[in-house]
Amino acid sequence: MPAPNKDLFELKLRKKLLAQQLNVVDDKVDRLMRITAKRQTLKNSNSNNENNNKNNPASSRNSKTNSRSNSSSRQQPFALTKQLMAPKVIEPFSTFDQVRKRNVLRHTKAVLERKPKKKPRPPQKGNAYKINTDVPQSLLPRRYTRGELPCSVEHRSSGLALSWMCPLHNLDYEHYLPIFMDGIRCVENPFRFIARQAVKELLDDAKGNSKVVTETVDSWILPMRYALSTKEPSTVHAVILIIKQMTTVHPTIGPLLVPHYRQILGILNLFYCKGGKNLGDEMEYGLKDDDLVVEIAETLELLEKTGGPGAFKKLKKEVPTYTSAFAAL
Repeated sequence: MPAPNKDLFELKLRKKLLAQQLNVVDDKVDRLMRITAKRQTLKNSNSNNENNNKNNPASSRNSKTNSRSNSSSRQQPFALTKQLMAPKVIEPFSTFDQVRKRNVLRHTKAVLERKPKKKPRPPQKGNAYKINTDVPQSLLPRRYTRGELPCSVEHRSSGLALSWMCPLHNLDYEHYLPIFMDGIRCVENPFRFIARQAVKELLDDAKGNSKVVTETVDSWILPMRYALSTKEPSTVHAVILIIKQMTTVHPTIGPLLVPHYRQILGILNLFYCKGGKNLGDEMEYGLKDDDLVVEIAETLELLEKTGGPGAFKKLKKEVPTYTSAFAAL
């Protein structure tokens, strides 16, 4: 397209746009003029009515009543149309009646099956003193049934006893003492009696030769720890008696037990803090907690006495409630 024709087209387009904008403005002006004229006429009519009311008060009252009657007459058709519907009678055995009965039955069933609110559970008791059954089983019963032990049970008139196949000083303590220590945690007889009686007799026989016992300390600490881990009171009492016998018959074994206090004294501290039960004037037969506490206290005193200068510090670390029996000396 040539340049002059292009400019002419643009001028015509602008002229058209300007004409449209002028028409919009004219429409707005006309609308505003009509609104202002209406407002002016309303204002004039209101002022005339006020002047007439001041001059004729009776006419003003009539006008008010007329306006009210007109408003009521206008509202009356609306009020007449707003009527309540008459309740419908539910016919028996109808579909609506069946649905209603079904819903009632469902609701009553839900109410009856509604579970009462559960009360909050009380806090569970700790199982600190519960007997532990996860300890590895002892190999003493199997060895005894195979005939690998150099002793057997003998029934005498005074009770059970052990008959040895050879003198005790000829036995290899490093081999047999850990085996009998491993059987301390046995609960069934005759294995329970064999293990505890054999350890007692072996320690008594080695009274003049403490070297055979001190050389085997590291090998029977683990079975002793397993026996204590069962938390069975009679087993714990048997271990306590063995420790007391060791420290009294063989005092040189005391310093060798100091590095192993952590493995031994944990369960003893548990029972040492337990104390006894208040039974009043009743009597409790068998092993009492008070007896176990007294035995543990005597054992701790023997360990402190035979353990050397650093024994009390180690004992206090494992049994915080223990007080030294030789502090005042």
